[in-house]
Amino acid sequence: MPEAEGEGDLLARILNARGFTDAEDRDAYLGAWKAKFDPSDQLPGVAAATDRILRALEQGERIAVYGDYDADGVTSTAILTRVMRGIAPKAEIEPYLPHRIAEGYGLNITALQELAARGVTVVITVDCGVTAIDQAAACVGLGIDLIITDHHVPGETGLPEAVAIVHPGLPGSNYAWPELSGSAVAYILARHLACVHQGVGDPTGALAEVLKDVLCLAGIGVIADVVPLVGENRKFAAKALKMMRSCSLAGIKAMLPLCAKPGESISSETVGYRIGPRLNAAGRMGHAQEALDLLLTDSDAEAADIASRLSKANQSRQILAAELAEQADTMAVDAGMTSDDQRMIVLAHKDWHPGVIGIVCSRLAGLYHRPVVLLCEGESGVLKGSARSIAGYSILEALRSVEDQFESLGGHAMAAGMSLKRERFEDVQRSLIAHANKKLKPEDLVTRLQIDCEVDLSELTFEAVTQLQQAMQPTGQANRAACLIARDVEITGSNVMAKSSSHLQLTFGSFRCPWFQHGHFESSLPRGAMVDIVFEPSINTWQGRSTVQLLIKDVRRH
Repeated sequence: MPEAEGEGDLLARILNARGFTDAEDRDAYLGAWKAKFDPSDQLPGVAAATDRILRALEQGERIAVYGDYDADGVTSTAILTRVMRGIAPKAEIEPYLPHRIAEGYGLNITALQELAARGVTVVITVDCGVTAIDQAAACVGLGIDLIITDHHVPGETGLPEAVAIVHPGLPGSNYAWPELSGSAVAYILARHLACVHQGVGDPTGALAEVLKDVLCLAGIGVIADVVPLVGENRKFAAKALKMMRSCSLAGIKAMLPLCAKPGESISSETVGYRIGPRLNAAGRMGHAQEALDLLLTDSDAEAADIASRLSKANQSRQILAAELAEQADTMAVDAGMTSDDQRMIVLAHKDWHPGVIGIVCSRLAGLYHRPVVLLCEGESGVLKGSARSIAGYSILEALRSVEDQFESLGGHAMAAGMSLKRERFEDVQRSLIAHANKKLKPEDLVTRLQIDCEVDLSELTFEAVTQLQQAMQPTGQANRAACLIARDVEITGSNVMAKSSSHLQLTFGSFRCPWFQHGHFESSLPRGAMVDIVFEPSINTWQGRSTVQLLIKDVRRH
């Protein structure tokens, strides 16, 4: 990987702008791709969980891995299932994912009762469980030993009763990386299981190969769950991206040709915008079991069939999400929730699909730069919903200000899920908007671009941009892609992109620069106009040819 040396070097200037002025910090950032990956066994609860799981495997107990229906939960479930089967091939391991609509998020007592009836004596949660107080109590009566692995914020009323709670952010914990994804937590536990089982510090043989493959799954979960891509999360993501092409899992091999062109490098964008949505589509449009089957099958033919179905489900999800986003946008505008006077969007509609309202939340939060809560009507007059926020405003804190109104609530600062009775909606709506109005100022609702440095377009050679992308990947939450500004540049071409009138393509010399969702600016940005542009440089591969592409973020005409 490239090193940032010399004041004139573009990468060095960007790292300096981001505060990586110390050589050690800079090396740690740039070394994410090649750093030895050895997750700490100091993660709270790992030792106790490992002891109980290995004992269960040795004694032939029936174990259930209870996950979540999103990409983080599905990958977490697959990680633990595959590693435990690698340790004890004849073990009775039962992965279980709840149905999004019929069961909802997290542990539910009916499912636990069914698992107990099938002889399950140990339940391991992944990506859920840390707020499941009542469900944990039910496990005691059912004769189930509960092990919780999670990364969501614990409830304010205490922790569930469990044999072990594996969680990076437990109260009183000094663990260095409290914002791990659920898949990262599952991988650390899985690796520790393998080490203790073999009595080694670094697993060997077939088990080492299993761990290498499931590390790819952990990286997918990290990126898809939009956790901060710094520290250990960045290592997970970087290692996963590096190994993705060589992963032996049938599901990954089947998915990659649908998500990346031949020869195209696998980036965080590949995972975040192509692989992750396909895995999520199963749980959004049907049952997440199909995505889990993809990650657990060893049959190339079965994997190819499932991957194709997930791609079709994702297409259906995209169409439905676009329709709901348009409807929610209209409702928000009509209700005055896009103005400075109402600084949160809180809406409900009986016909919205629960599988896509989280996506619509994200779109509206990005469009209007304010927190969004959307709910749809479920059974028996209960509304189920999702929430998304903006930096600096904890949506979970806001929701907890009216926690007594909810039937269920969980999440973290940037995203949450909840349910409440229909008759309570108007009160909750008013209270949440009042909370946002008090905590947020009008200037907080303005999207601000964080520009790293000014450049001359001549600096953006293919080699320089390639170096920049390689060094900064994986990019995402808390590690955004490079954002640059070029001043006094002449537009040499301006046209609406052929496939969609909503997108504008500007040309600056040899650079073709798409500006998504800004096709309406074509007439005001004609050929010959002088402008300042803010953009993200990238490498675009099309029909086997790779070129520098500038993704426009903003334009100011002189």
